[in-house]
Amino acid sequence: MNMLIIGPILVPFMLFKGLSYSQIMLLQSIAAISVFVFEVPTGAIADKFSRKFSLFLSGIFMATGILLYILFRNFYVFALAEILFGLGLTLSSGADSALLFESLKKIGKNEEYQRREGNAASYIFIGQAAGSVLSGFLYKYNHFLPFWISFGNLLVASLVALTFIEVEREKSEHRYVTHILKSFNVILKSPRILWAVCFAALMGFIVRVGYWMYQPYFAQVDLDIAWYGVIFFFFNMVAAFSSHFLVRRYSDERPRRVLLGLSTLMALSFILPIIFVAKWAIALLALQQIVRGLYRPTMNFYINHQIQDKYRATVISTVSLVANLSFAILSPVVGIMLDKKGTIPSYLFVGIVAASGTLALYLLRKKQKSRKASA
Repeated sequence: MNMLIIGPILVPFMLFKGLSYSQIMLLQSIAAISVFVFEVPTGAIADKFSRKFSLFLSGIFMATGILLYILFRNFYVFALAEILFGLGLTLSSGADSALLFESLKKIGKNEEYQRREGNAASYIFIGQAAGSVLSGFLYKYNHFLPFWISFGNLLVASLVALTFIEVEREKSEHRYVTHILKSFNVILKSPRILWAVCFAALMGFIVRVGYWMYQPYFAQVDLDIAWYGVIFFFFNMVAAFSSHFLVRRYSDERPRRVLLGLSTLMALSFILPIIFVAKWAIALLALQQIVRGLYRPTMNFYINHQIQDKYRATVISTVSLVANLSFAILSPVVGIMLDKKGTIPSYLFVGIVAASGTLALYLLRKKQKSRKASA
């Protein structure tokens, strides 16, 4: 589902469709709210019924969303497309990682989860890197070609998902609503998972908003659009290196320590480029790609070891839900700032949020550890 090649040209395409930065970020907020609404219900569906069918539907809904962007030029139709994207993302967010973890657990190799997911992510990033270079040239030739290719990729991925084999696993015996409430209870009673939820709220905003702020910075330093694909190739290769090699390098470190290091890198990635405003400073944005490669494998490894099979996809989906809620609330603020104040103040705002959030999470971690020691 991740093999889309529209990343480098998505913001220019939306501007081409007549949208402002405020409208673009409002659409992303709508997508995030959709994820907030659908996340836990779709995670529960994956837990109680079928992981692979959930992945199949994910691709179908996302492909339909892309088709709407290709065929129409209307904000409200784009809003519908973002709702479909949100639904598609939620159908895969808990199901894919749960399916992998349970398959490894079945054969007694669940300790390999972090490495395996890191390897899979690195292959995706390499594919996206190659597609990024291609998309820049395709976009100059025809603005719609990268979208048609991504549409086809999603349909193929949906069919492949139906060939997956699901292992026998413990399923929740509770009714749907009871299942969700019990999953929330698991989160509230586990300090480690509660910390992960708070961390996801921070990262859900700063990681996702970072992508939408690349193009404004490229414009700030007068980078020709022909180079966008090349820059994204570099970004994706950094992410591939991070997910393939750094995941292994830091697999023995305490996950919360690694996660705090990642949020620190995110803060630096917003602050340093506005200190050195220049084309070469685009390389500093690659700090976000290190985070992109490490974050998901580390976070999911951390969470998966804290929960039972029958609540796994729902709890993972809840973490994603909180991440999307924070993005939905704060992303329109960034869009308005980009239109009214410009790129530099917007980067400073996100950098301050990242730095202060990291400090708060570090203090929360210390408080939880001291409580455990005194218990």
